[in-house]
Amino acid sequence: MNRLRPFVAMSILLILVSCASIPKATSTLSRAVLDQSAAMHQLNIQLVEQLFTEKKTRLQHYINTVYTPTAVKNYIALIPDGTDYKTALPNIVSSIIPVIERKKDSLTALLTQRENNIIRKLNANYAKFVQAGNSLQNVLDTANELNRSEQYLLTSVDSLTGVRINTEAIRKDLDQVLTKTSGLFGKLTPYENLLKK
Repeated sequence: MNRLRPFVAMSILLILVSCASIPKATSTLSRAVLDQSAAMHQLNIQLVEQLFTEKKTRLQHYINTVYTPTAVKNYIALIPDGTDYKTALPNIVSSIIPVIERKKDSLTALLTQRENNIIRKLNANYAKFVQAGNSLQNVLDTANELNRSEQYLLTSVDSLTGVRINTEAIRKDLDQVLTKTSGLFGKLTPYENLLKK
């Protein structure tokens, strides 16, 4: 039984050493990025809202300074010569205002619809980003837990065998074996193709 202990310990060590390790700071950095992304998302939404508020303000300014005077001129041009403007003014205003309001409302509704579409897309993209970020965070947390378990196992193996195992040397040896093996398999590929024929 004592003869199997080093073999079992080496097998476990080999499995652990062959895994890539992820720095502990990666998990912390990933979490910080996720936290900051929420603030950035809110800033993006506020920016879109501000942009469309400015567009609606410019639209209102255009309607008041350009569209309304032009509409009034067009209605005045339709008044027959010899009509008393003072008596016709209430009719002119009552017929112009609904046209102007409908135009303003339809343009404002169009801007609001575009704003809502952009915000909806931002929210959908952010939800996908958060989902992917949380998945990545879970992988990183699991990898960190695996690293802690690996360190605990190595410490246990060291205390059990009384021998300090050089994991870095084992890692280098494994890399060399894998490199040589992959080169050998690359050389065998033409023969494999011949055998398939």
